[in-house]
Amino acid sequence: MIIDGDRGKNYPQQSDFYDQEFCLFLNAKNVTISGFNFENTMFITEEKDSMLKNGKLLRNDIILTTRGTVGNTALYNALIPFNNIRINSGMVILRVNPNEYCSEYLYYQIQSSFVKNQIEQIKTGSAQPQLPIKLLNEIELILPHVEIQKSIAKKIRSLVSKIINNDEQVTLLKKTVQLIYKNWFGNFNYTNTAGKSENDIPKGWQRSTVFDNIAEVKNKNNENSDYPVLSVVKEGEFKLSDDVFTKQVYSQSTTNYKVVRRNQVAYNPARANIGSIAMLTDFEVGLVSPIYIVFEMKESITPTFFYYYMKQPMFLENIKHHAIGTTRQNFPFEAFKMFDMVVPPIELQLRFEEIAKLIEQKIALLKEENAILAEIRDTLLPKLMSGELPVREE
Repeated sequence: MIIDGDRGKNYPQQSDFYDQEFCLFLNAKNVTISGFNFENTMFITEEKDSMLKNGKLLRNDIILTTRGTVGNTALYNALIPFNNIRINSGMVILRVNPNEYCSEYLYYQIQSSFVKNQIEQIKTGSAQPQLPIKLLNEIELILPHVEIQKSIAKKIRSLVSKIINNDEQVTLLKKTVQLIYKNWFGNFNYTNTAGKSENDIPKGWQRSTVFDNIAEVKNKNNENSDYPVLSVVKEGEFKLSDDVFTKQVYSQSTTNYKVVRRNQVAYNPARANIGSIAMLTDFEVGLVSPIYIVFEMKESITPTFFYYYMKQPMFLENIKHHAIGTTRQNFPFEAFKMFDMVVPPIELQLRFEEIAKLIEQKIALLKEENAILAEIRDTLLPKLMSGELPVREE
């Protein structure tokens, strides 16, 4: 059964949302390619919840995103810590009869390439992709006997549980390094500081601005080198342009494109205010659109120090505050003059870098293990579904 959300006159407005309340109201960031993510949540009151009709989750429902980012899915099982959840208008609920279908099996199948490829073929719209219920009903599923479904789900669950556990460790490690950064460079809570200066900062530290510690880089791809063309997405990271856009949006000749190198930062001035600014860490070198601004750190700060400076919530808030324009906001490079920065001694920055790099190495190993586990899962699941590998009923 496919259940749409309530889109009527009682649909919540921005003023109806709270940080904590009776019912979690899902937003697009809560349903990801790999399940739920509850880093950013919003709630509605019990009274507001009672005014809405369709769209309330029951345990073991499957949630599927159908507008914008299409095909993300999550399973509302007993592990989810919220008892009252509603979907938003860009999602649907898939609810099954447990005597005929195993919702966990269906959830894994929807995440598989077998279904994902079908979704890519039938979705509509380019500016905002959509997956209407009429088209959703056309998706083919492999449905063995319910006991076989349960057996397959159990085999896949062990891999998925390990992936989830690794993801949780990654999140914890990221929070740890962020906390160290905030304690050392935000709260000055570092044991080897030599007291306070007259400006209420540790001795040897300097009050400055971001602009004073960075330099714009305007190197172009004059030799038409075959570097990968990159885009910065709103999640604050570089992606291959071919992975971001459904068709090639860059020119055959890239001589006018800007070169960005490892540890340099690039951003689209018209999209920085939504988070499209990032430091290049996963490529040695790449190309970005001529409209991008590229800059690097001066000798006064290390790339690692600035990388975590950008991860502080106030950084994006400052970008939003200092972007100019009404119809389309633009963030000029000179606006970094308005970003306060307290610069610690380089020795302390390097000490932080040692700690951060050790944590980042652990994160990289966990992500590498997850990539292997995901490959095993994605190889095993279709073989189990098709009967290529035997499955015993539980």
